[in-house]
Amino acid sequence: MALSPRVARASRAATLSVAAIVALTALTACGASSGSTGSPTPVETASATPTATETPAATAAPTSDAVISAPVGVTCEQLLSAQDVYNYNPNYVALPKAAPAVDSKAGQIAGMNGLTCQWKNGTSDYTIDLGLAKLTADQLTSLKNIAFAAGGSVPTYGDPSQVEGYFTVDGAKGQAQVFTGSYWLTLSSDEFLEPGDAQQLLMAAIPHLPAS
Repeated sequence: MALSPRVARASRAATLSVAAIVALTALTACGASSGSTGSPTPVETASATPTATETPAATAAPTSDAVISAPVGVTCEQLLSAQDVYNYNPNYVALPKAAPAVDSKAGQIAGMNGLTCQWKNGTSDYTIDLGLAKLTADQLTSLKNIAFAAGGSVPTYGDPSQVEGYFTVDGAKGQAQVFTGSYWLTLSSDEFLEPGDAQQLLMAAIPHLPAS
């Protein structure tokens, strides 16, 4: 049945009133939310844990029993001249600054502040490393005992009454050493495969040692 015009108008008015109330309620809630003046709850942030500062390692002071060479009183060129080296092998030339392997006899002598010399083969890149230290009788005796225990005594590196010689092979490198007077003289190279390989250079160097 069709509603009368008056009833239809009343129904529409009621519907509009309800919609207005709903809209007003929503606006009021929104305004309350956006206009809130309450302080925000602080968010707890994790602070970085301080890292430990690395303390530099202390440098060990030299001990009273450290073995230090006395001045040897001779240079590399005086000990083995360019001609001496050329006579041994013309491919070898002297390097301006010796850098012997730390674990070699010459490297050990470098740690004693002794004399170290080095020659390089321009063909094979092999080196000949020489070390010379001037030590006390007790220090030399200790080194001789070590050399003797390792074996490889060589009686042909000079007069046995004046020169005590040894030869060993460490890895691929032959190492010759002689004790004469107050000196400890060593030579090492990949070319030294047997005692005789170092003999020519040792025999050239020994006469050039200053009197001790």
